[in-house]
Amino acid sequence: MNHFKKDRTFFYGWIVIALSFICLCISFGIRSAIGAFIAPWEEEFLAGRSQVTLVSVLCYITFILFQPVIGRATDQLGARFVLTASILLTGGGLLLSSLATGFWQLIITYGLIASIGMVGGSPVTATAVVARWFEKKQGAVLGLVLSGMSVGQLVMGPLSIFLIENYNWRFTLRVLGIATLLLLPLCFFFIRSRPEDMGLQPYGAEGKKSGMEPGPAMQRASAASHFSVFRNRLFWYLAIPYFVCGLTDVGFIGTHFIPYAEGRGFSAALIAAAFSLIAAFNIGGTIGAGMLSDRFNRARLLMFIYWMRAIIFLLLFTFLDNPAGLIIFAVIYGLTERATIAPTSSLCAHHFKDLSVGMVFGYVSIGHHLGGTLGSYIPGFFYDLTGSYVISLLIFIALLAGSGLIVSRVADSR
Repeated sequence: MNHFKKDRTFFYGWIVIALSFICLCISFGIRSAIGAFIAPWEEEFLAGRSQVTLVSVLCYITFILFQPVIGRATDQLGARFVLTASILLTGGGLLLSSLATGFWQLIITYGLIASIGMVGGSPVTATAVVARWFEKKQGAVLGLVLSGMSVGQLVMGPLSIFLIENYNWRFTLRVLGIATLLLLPLCFFFIRSRPEDMGLQPYGAEGKKSGMEPGPAMQRASAASHFSVFRNRLFWYLAIPYFVCGLTDVGFIGTHFIPYAEGRGFSAALIAAAFSLIAAFNIGGTIGAGMLSDRFNRARLLMFIYWMRAIIFLLLFTFLDNPAGLIIFAVIYGLTERATIAPTSSLCAHHFKDLSVGMVFGYVSIGHHLGGTLGSYIPGFFYDLTGSYVISLLIFIALLAGSGLIVSRVADSR
C-alpha cells in the first residue's frame, strides 16, 4: 500500500472513513429493525409482548454497559480490532439467532452476542477513528460517518419487513448475518487504527507532529485516573443534555410516536411514510450538524438544537391534527434527531483529548442510552395513569429547554 503514501492527491483515511460508515450503517440499521421481528417471535415462541421485548431491553443494557469498554478498547487496541470483532460478533450472533429453537437462546444470541457486536459499530468508535485520522474538518467528517446510522435505519427496516413478509424471520436473520460477515475481510485488511501505522500524518497535520496522541507519561496518567472525568463539570454539561436527548428521541419517539400518531387517527401508511421521512432527514441533519461544527461555536449549536426540539415537541400538542402537520413534524424532527451527536462528540474530543477520547464519549453515551431506556417506560406509565401523553410532553419540553441552557456553558474557542 506504499502507493497511497506517495500519492498526495489521495488520503488513505477516506478508506477508513468509508468502512466505518458501512459498519455504522450495518450495526445501527440492524438494531433499529428489531421491531420488525417482534410479532414473528411472539408467534414462533408463543411469548407475550413484554417477554419478547426483553430482547430489546437487553440490547439497551448491553449498550449501556459496553460503551465505555468499547471506547477504551478502541483507544488501546485500535479501531481495526474493534470494528473487525464487531462485525464478527454481529454477523455470527444473527446467524446463531436464526437457529434458535427456544426463546432463551434468542436472548443469548441476539440480545447479548449480536448486541455486543453492534456496540462496536457505534458513534463511540467512529469518534475515535475521526479524531485519529483527521485534525481538520473533524466535524464534517464525523457528521458524514454518523449519517451511516440514518442510512442503515432507512434501508434495514424496510428490507427486514420485506424479507419477513415474503419469507420468514429466520431467513431474514441469515441474510443479514451473511451480509454483515462479508465486511469481515474488508475491515481486517483495509482499516488502520492510526495514520502513523502507515507512516502518514492526520489530515490537516502534514508537516507537523500530530497533537492527537498523548505521550507515554500522559497515557499512564490517563489510565490511572480516567474516572477523574466524573469530577469535571464539563463532562456533566455534556452528559446531562445527552441523557435528555436519548430520553426524547430513541426513548419517546422511537417507542411511543406510532401509538401517539395512531391515537390522532392517522393511517398506518401515513405513519410509515412519516417514519421514513424522519430517517431520510436524519441524514441531512447529521451531516449538516457536522459541517456546522467546523464553522461555528459547537456549544451554541447544541443549544439551538435542543431548543428547536423543545419547540417541535410543543407543536405536538396542536400541530398534529392533519396529515400535513405530521409530515412537517417528521421533516423538522428528522433534522434534529441525530444532529446532537457530531457537536457533542467533537466537544468531547476537544476538551478531553489528553484522556481516552473513546472512553469519555462512551461514558457520555451511557447517559443517552439510559435516557432511551427511561424514555421508553415513563411515557407509558403516565399514559396508563392519565390516558394521554400531555404530562410526558410537558416534562420533555422543560428538560430540553434546560439542556440548552446547560450545554451553553461549555467553552468553545469557535
